[in-house]
Amino acid sequence: MKQPVYILWCLAILLTSCERRPLEDISNTHYIRIYIDENIKNVTTGFYNEDYSRPDYESPYVLRLTLSDPHTGEVKTERYLRDMRHDANGTYYEGYIIAAPGEYTMMAYNFDTRVTRIDNPNNHRSAKAYTNNIPSHIKTKLFSRINQKASESNNEEEKIVFDPDHLFVASCGDLIIAHTDYVDTLKTRDGKFFRASSIVKSYYLQIRIKGMQYVSSAVSLLTGMSGSAWLFNREADNKDNATIYFEMIPGETPSTGLSKASDQEEVILYTTFNTFGKLPDVSSSLDITFDFMTIYGMPYSESIDITDVFETEAAKEHQWLLIDRVIEIPEPPPTQGGGGLSPSVGKFDEIHTEIII
Repeated sequence: MKQPVYILWCLAILLTSCERRPLEDISNTHYIRIYIDENIKNVTTGFYNEDYSRPDYESPYVLRLTLSDPHTGEVKTERYLRDMRHDANGTYYEGYIIAAPGEYTMMAYNFDTRVTRIDNPNNHRSAKAYTNNIPSHIKTKLFSRINQKASESNNEEEKIVFDPDHLFVASCGDLIIAHTDYVDTLKTRDGKFFRASSIVKSYYLQIRIKGMQYVSSAVSLLTGMSGSAWLFNREADNKDNATIYFEMIPGETPSTGLSKASDQEEVILYTTFNTFGKLPDVSSSLDITFDFMTIYGMPYSESIDITDVFETEAAKEHQWLLIDRVIEIPEPPPTQGGGGLSPSVGKFDEIHTEIII
C-alpha cells in the first residue's frame, strides 16, 4: 500500500511546483528584412569591355542593424543579420530585433568590408566610412611623390588612401515602434521593406600606352577625391580631401586585340577603382598620376588633368573615364657589349601589402 501513496505524493509536488510559461517572450520583438541593391556599375553590370578583368564581388556576409535615439544619435539596440535569402526582388537579409516602444532612427550596413572602416559606429549622426592611408613602404616607392613638398595652401602632407570596397547602407529616420504582444514587421513609411545600396561608386578608367613592353608595374594616384562618407545621409565628406591609390592592369592593343605589343603598338592600360565621390568644389584640377616601374629598373611617371573627363557623357552615364591620351614609356638605355633586352607585355607583378587597421 505504500507505493500508491508515494506516487500520489510525487504527483502532488509536481502539480504545485510547475508553472506554464511561453518558450519565448515575444513582446516588443520585431521582424525586419533588408534588401541590397547589387546592380553596381562596372562591378556587376555596365562593363566597358566584357573581356577585361573586373573586380571580384560577393554578397555581404552579415549586416549590422542599429536602432538609435533620433535626437542624440546614440545606439539603443542592435542586431547582426546573417540569414541571407533570395526572392524575385533580389538578395535580402532578415532577422528579429527587440526594441521598446518609441521613436528611433534605423541604420544598417554590411559588417564584412576588407578595406572600408567605420568611425564612430555607435552614433548614427557621426558614423563615417573611410579607408586607411597607404603605408610608408608603398609611398616611398612612388616616384612622383618622393620629392613632393607639403601643400602650400595648408602646409599639410598629402593624404593618400586606399580606394574603398563597397559599403551597403540602409537608413530610415522617424521610425515609430509601438508596443505589441506579437511579432510585428518593421517597414518604411510607405509600407515597403528596407533597401540598402552602396555609398561607393566604381569607375572604369583607361589610357593608351606606347612602350608597355618596358613596364613591369603601374599604379595610379587620383587627386580631388573624398576620403570618407557619412553613413546616415550617404553623402561624401566634402572637407576630406584625399588622393586615391590604385593599381593598373595591362589590356589589349586597340587595333589587333592582342595582349602583347610590338615596339610601335599601343596597349590599353585600365582598371576599375572605387571612390566615395569626387569633391564638388576643389580649387585645383582633378589630376591623375601614373607611376611606372620599368623592366630596366628606372621609374617613370606622368600626370594628366582629367577634370574634363569627369564631365563627359561616358563618365556621367556609365562611370567610364576614357582618357584620350597616349603615354610613351622611354626605351631602355643602350647597353655595352652588344647585349640587350627582349621585352614583352604580360601580367604585372602583384603588389602585396598589409592594411593597417
